[in-house]
Amino acid sequence: KKDVGNNNVPESVIEEEKKVPAQKPKIVTKTYTKHSTPAGKTTKWIEVPIKELVEFYHYEINYENVKSSDIVCPICRMDFYDNMLEMSDADIEKLNDSMIQGQVPIDVIMFEKCRNHFYHKECAEQMENSFSLKCAICGIIYGTLIGDMPEGTMIHNVYGDIHCDGYSECGTIVIQYHVMSGTRNGVAFRGTRRYGYLPDNKEGREVLELLKTAFERRLTFVVGTSVTTGRTNTVVWNGIHHKTNLSGGPAMYGYPDPTYFNRVKQELAAKGILPNCIDVTQPNNSFQ
Repeated sequence: KKDVGNNNVPESVIEEEKKVPAQKPKIVTKTYTKHSTPAGKTTKWIEVPIKELVEFYHYEINYENVKSSDIVCPICRMDFYDNMLEMSDADIEKLNDSMIQGQVPIDVIMFEKCRNHFYHKECAEQMENSFSLKCAICGIIYGTLIGDMPEGTMIHNVYGDIHCDGYSECGTIVIQYHVMSGTRNGVAFRGTRRYGYLPDNKEGREVLELLKTAFERRLTFVVGTSVTTGRTNTVVWNGIHHKTNLSGGPAMYGYPDPTYFNRVKQELAAKGILPNCIDVTQPNNSFQ
């Protein structure tokens, strides 16, 4: 998806914003000021002694054509143990016994949900302390995935006189994002202001709640390179597609688009954001 700006913002939305006093905003906002949301913790990992690791990879190499050079930690791309597959059975047994008895540390682990995806324990600890807690091999998320989106606000309101193409029976939820410019690691980056549109029906309100969660977890935007302008160090979308036009179809990032809701839910699910007892029976035009 291209990095699209604020295309075709309806005049009624612009005029409504002009009426709102700056000191008393009509719509409640959610603002990040301290980035205090912590990264989640893994559910559990399991230590893997060398004998178990060698036996697994001997099976994989014999039956799945895995090469010895492929047996590396997916994070650091280094061998799990030096010359692991070239060690004699006696040396493996001796080292394995020392690990089981606690005389030698077990340096390799696997996560509980995705068995047979191995990591150096040190690499896993570094990943756990970062923003991302996703298996690098299968993508399963552990704990709560938190991004590093800069400070910003998400505001939404419902307009009964605006309609997404194909949804003339209901109004439109207008989402306004404002992510501030700033500096990261000594490098200045440019912020952004974006609009998104959802029909004000059950499915649209459900997606709105999911988008709120994405914003709260700082996953909506990222500092990167604009596909449209090529500008670096600028705030861009982070893989969660938004409809930035009321009409024009998929080619214009607008409606109608029969598969949009399924796609955006899949994108949100990939970041660990799933429907969880969301009440979408009543419209809600405040983000609290």
